[in-house]
Amino acid sequence: MQNNPILDANLACIARYNPNLKYQIMQIESLKNDISFNETILHEPNLLYNGKHLHSNYGAESEAKEIFEKVQNNPLMLHVLYGFGLGYLFQEFALNSQGLVFVYEPDIEILAATLEVVDFSKELSKKNIFVFTDYEQFRQCYLGNYMYNSSTTITFVPAYKEIFTADLTNFAQNLNFVMGSAIIDNNYVKNKLVAAVKSVCNNIDSLVSEPPLGVYENIYAGKTALVVSAGPSLDKNIEVIKKYRDNVIIFAVGQATRALMNSGITPDFIGLVEAGNQMSQIEGLDTSDINLILEPLTFNALHKANFKNKILYPSKNSIPNLIWTSIANIDPSKYISSGTVSYMMMFSAMVLGCKDIILVGQDLAFLDGKCYSSISQHNGLTYKIDENLNKATVKVEDMDKFINSFISKESNLTDEKKIEIAQQRIEHINKNLYSVVGIKGNQLITTLDYASFIKQFEKFALDYGNNINLYNTSLEGAKINGFEDIPLEDLIQHKPKLEHLELVNNFEYDLESISKNIQFEITALDEISKMLSGAKTLIANYDKEYSHQNTVTETALKYFKQLMMLYIDLTETYCSKNRLFTMLQRSCQQELNYAMKINTDNSTESINTVYNKLKSYMSSLYNNMEEIKKVLETKRKNIDEMLDSKG
Repeated sequence: MQNNPILDANLACIARYNPNLKYQIMQIESLKNDISFNETILHEPNLLYNGKHLHSNYGAESEAKEIFEKVQNNPLMLHVLYGFGLGYLFQEFALNSQGLVFVYEPDIEILAATLEVVDFSKELSKKNIFVFTDYEQFRQCYLGNYMYNSSTTITFVPAYKEIFTADLTNFAQNLNFVMGSAIIDNNYVKNKLVAAVKSVCNNIDSLVSEPPLGVYENIYAGKTALVVSAGPSLDKNIEVIKKYRDNVIIFAVGQATRALMNSGITPDFIGLVEAGNQMSQIEGLDTSDINLILEPLTFNALHKANFKNKILYPSKNSIPNLIWTSIANIDPSKYISSGTVSYMMMFSAMVLGCKDIILVGQDLAFLDGKCYSSISQHNGLTYKIDENLNKATVKVEDMDKFINSFISKESNLTDEKKIEIAQQRIEHINKNLYSVVGIKGNQLITTLDYASFIKQFEKFALDYGNNINLYNTSLEGAKINGFEDIPLEDLIQHKPKLEHLELVNNFEYDLESISKNIQFEITALDEISKMLSGAKTLIANYDKEYSHQNTVTETALKYFKQLMMLYIDLTETYCSKNRLFTMLQRSCQQELNYAMKINTDNSTESINTVYNKLKSYMSSLYNNMEEIKKVLETKRKNIDEMLDSKG
């Protein structure tokens, strides 16, 4: 496909964000499918794909308009178009959508044939338009552009549903996972990111005595690892684990720890990662002979708890951890996480050299009316399927057990508050129930979180399965492609008993460098705080003017514009060069971005709405920075005292 000015103009627009697609289209020398052009009965151009019309033969343009009129259209919409065709539906969205438009074409030949003959350079040059034929590239672009409170639609002409039925079904299912992942990530940023950042900073003087996992790389070369989770099938495997305990290295997630230890099984490693209080998972247990794998952001008391060794997993995916890796000059690239502690434990087993990695209790679905193992700490939840309504409902069977699974007994919360939090959790679970394919080919009920974890485990198998052996012993849970489904006893009964191996390391952090890097962060925060202090004056002036006049006067508007310029200056100056500032302001920024996106006119109401979010952003950011700065000053002082004690 050479020397075609129409194609060249179209591809030049696409190449802005997807140069690989331009290259692929330019490499097409001939079409494998039968693609030709004819006309609708209204004499509009139509495209024939292997003998089938891609647009309505009774009116291609009217078909596109009718489809577009049915979708919600606002600045926060993410419109996903399945199929480009001859571009009727694409053009309708490109010219009229207020939000973003992502086009995924399942057959690159259709796209190539259309871009050769129709000049879409005007539409394709718009900054809210993205076109893909590769799903992974589409996924990354979607996640990169997802905004707080965004909504997503998937749209297609009927012919694409008929011609590409299986692919469309698969695409829609994968899009559900991506949407769920985007929502989870945004909720994390809004509700947990700042707390996690504070947790990392608060942990610094503990982190300096915790070697990164890579120090012990390949220490268990060729050995067999059990990664134990708290799914319902753990009940059926607990006696097998006990019988062949000495044949394997046990990596247990926090939620499965109590089930194992109450059955007389002491794991080699426990994994705990949340910044929130997880002490309830180990309260009352003797963990002094167990190694703890934890992240820099993990709850502070766990860094001080009584474990044999504490080993750091500074994953690059949990962005608050990057504060520590930057301060301590650690390369985080070799540590991958995915939002689930069982993934971290599986990855840890691989780093430590285990050749066979066996999942136990990793059902990723609800089984036999149970949401978790009956001997796990989370016992207390059940589910029931209403056959008439074809709907599942999770309920609390034992409220005390459920509350104790995630709220420490040392908590100062009232009983009423604990019940309120528990009810909110159950509501969240029931709102996010999902159906997945089981190992037996049946449909199983799970949560959207667990459904997304399946994809992450499958990607792990795809990325690393050539070098290690991966097994799943659930036999009843969700199907995880890339893992062999084999009974646990068959896998471990013939394994040789392992000799006891002590974890020994000579790793030491450079405390002097850490102290200097902490001071660098303090100095940067001081500099930003001075800029934010100017916001206080502008806010006071705007509030005074608005309260007197009860409207946005020219004077108030002047203060608002100055405040907005300060915001732009802050984000443009520091987001690119200061990771700590970037993280602290992201959660504050979400509602501000949302307000700016939907309040685009110059009315008093819109300006005042944006102003109030801007005011909240400045206030929250300043308070968070001042709090972090005080923590860092204390930690630097503690590090300096450690240096002095070393002489």
